[in-house]
Amino acid sequence: MPTSGDVPIPSRKSSGGSTTLSKACLLLRTVATVFPTGGSLSRIAREVGMNTATAHRLLTGLAGEGLLTFDPYAKTYHIGFDLLRMAESAQEVAPDLQLRHALQPVLARIAARTEDYTYLSIRANRDAVCIDVAEGSYPVTANTLVAGARRPLGVGAAAMALLAALPEEEARRMVELNASRYPRYSGITRNEVEQWLTRARQDGYSVNEGRIVPEVSAVGLAFQAPGSGHYAAISVASVASRMNEGRRERVLEILRDEIDRWASGGS
Repeated sequence: MPTSGDVPIPSRKSSGGSTTLSKACLLLRTVATVFPTGGSLSRIAREVGMNTATAHRLLTGLAGEGLLTFDPYAKTYHIGFDLLRMAESAQEVAPDLQLRHALQPVLARIAARTEDYTYLSIRANRDAVCIDVAEGSYPVTANTLVAGARRPLGVGAAAMALLAALPEEEARRMVELNASRYPRYSGITRNEVEQWLTRARQDGYSVNEGRIVPEVSAVGLAFQAPGSGHYAAISVASVASRMNEGRRERVLEILRDEIDRWASGGS
């Protein structure tokens, strides 16, 4: 079978012929193996030899079912978080999902105390993946992520917090690997990411001041999960006019309080 780097490329033909199901499965396998950091509609359709209209219809359906996730900013498709949920139901050994379950009460309390949308993200190779969302009660919504959404490390508050938590050499390597992907997100440049990284290392937390979605600001805090060497990050997003410096400090205080409480054995 031909390969793309070290990644096997799915066959353009499937044993099921040209049925809708077989085409959808082919698209799903292709996104998972050929485009692990996201593929555009045109690239995916070209890879499998399918016309764009058919590919769009099937990709949209797969995203609607949670098997894929569509990134509206980079216009790319990624594997959806629901596939991990399915794996969990078959065998409960997925540490990221176990972490998600353990932190659900924490996310809920943070969302209740801040009244803003709160997100839990983990690192997956050179990406940050949002694995849970707690809804805020503030009447003006600033929700910009869904569970399963992926962004390059460095793009967004949680993704930057996770990047800053890495050893310096590894963080530089991630920036190098992701440099060509950053402009997909509102024209973000490598230089901007490097500046944000320096600031996040100095401050101990990250800030996104409306750079991806105008008028939406967020703060992120990375922390090490007890008993493991892995980091997760919790971020809180709000409309920019609400996330002034004073409120940002209050949100960070709440984040630290709830994370410390959980890490010390609290529920």
